[in-house]
Amino acid sequence: MRLKPDFRPAQLMLADTLLALDQPKEARPILQPLLASGYEPGQTAFLMGVTATKEGQYSEALEYFRKAESDPKVAQEAKFQASLALAALNRIKEAKKTMEESIALNPRSQTADFAQRYMGVLSQRVEEQRPFHITVSTGFDYDSNVTLAPGSGASVSTVSGKASAVFSQTALMEYLILPSGPFSVLTQYSYFQNFHPAVQGYDIMNHFMGVTPTYGFKNGRFWLPMNYTYMDLQSDKYYTGFLANPTYLHLVTERLGLEVGARYNRQYYWTPVFLTQDNRTGNAWGGNVGLYYFFKNQQGFVQARFMYLHNNTTGSNWDSSSYNLLFSLLWPISEKLKYNVFLDLTNQPFENTFYNGATVGNILGAPLIPQSRRHDLIAMLGMQATYELFKGLEASLHWYFIRDDSNVNLYTYSRHIAGGQLAYRY
Repeated sequence: MRLKPDFRPAQLMLADTLLALDQPKEARPILQPLLASGYEPGQTAFLMGVTATKEGQYSEALEYFRKAESDPKVAQEAKFQASLALAALNRIKEAKKTMEESIALNPRSQTADFAQRYMGVLSQRVEEQRPFHITVSTGFDYDSNVTLAPGSGASVSTVSGKASAVFSQTALMEYLILPSGPFSVLTQYSYFQNFHPAVQGYDIMNHFMGVTPTYGFKNGRFWLPMNYTYMDLQSDKYYTGFLANPTYLHLVTERLGLEVGARYNRQYYWTPVFLTQDNRTGNAWGGNVGLYYFFKNQQGFVQARFMYLHNNTTGSNWDSSSYNLLFSLLWPISEKLKYNVFLDLTNQPFENTFYNGATVGNILGAPLIPQSRRHDLIAMLGMQATYELFKGLEASLHWYFIRDDSNVNLYTYSRHIAGGQLAYRY
């Protein structure tokens, strides 16, 4: 026995089966005549919405789900799917409201159970899209070897050789322009200050202002951070810098991401130096390429990144190239607890013979004494655990180890930093 070609119940069932098999292109030509004929308009519109969703046509899907909502038999499921379509269109507030309406239709149904679970995700995204955020924090650390390392790159300017407790405070204000579209602009201002009771001459106050235009694609994102930094050392102007860092992240799959970026930093050091060779004012440029492996719905990741940075400075002692490898892991152990660990390795050969002002026979520069070019090998290992005490308030513990092996003894050092921080984000 063969079914008639226009046997509509069978056609509707066939379309439903094709969608379950993830074959929307085959289901669409079956559903379109059914919709035009007015057969089971709610059910047919719902399946057309599912078809459009599977094809990535979320605006079209939303229209069909809105039509299906008028049919009590599929109203709850249609509202649930409409909420997902709104979320895909980045209309998060509307998605949350529609999800609440779906739950209210029948709070004890299986659909309502799914909706309740998804509400947490939508609430988090609504919070993220709130345009204004402010974060304040205070911290305490023990630093085994206080150093000064402004600007970009891993090299330090000064090593104290002394340990100290460190008190710090930060504030960050962010305002996001056009938060719900593919294009947005993040504006930022941050303040950082620290105090070293046991070591004089290393207290800094840092001001940071930044603008980051971002454009999101279906499988990637491009952003262009541009920022200005002003640093005081012991209340005296010490460092200013402008940084531009265009970056593109492409999602090869849901779990695998490829990142490429460029970097330019214009730096000014304002403290007078005794030797012109020690003037670090100049520019740094370079680029990076990295891989991400995402897990736990992209809340966690494993990262590997290579970066090259060339420093072109006024003083010959600081001209250098940096070859950097970074390995890091962000692991969301639970909803409240996150763990981060990283290893940062830098090979930094300097371009010129290091000059320290030595003299032989009143001849400046000690030309008869063989001098080598400076070469640093720098390793940084760090780990941090962060726990959300309650909404907006986080406590963290961290430990960092830094080792610089330099053929210039002045810059060879080891350093441990251990401490904690309390931060509130609104």
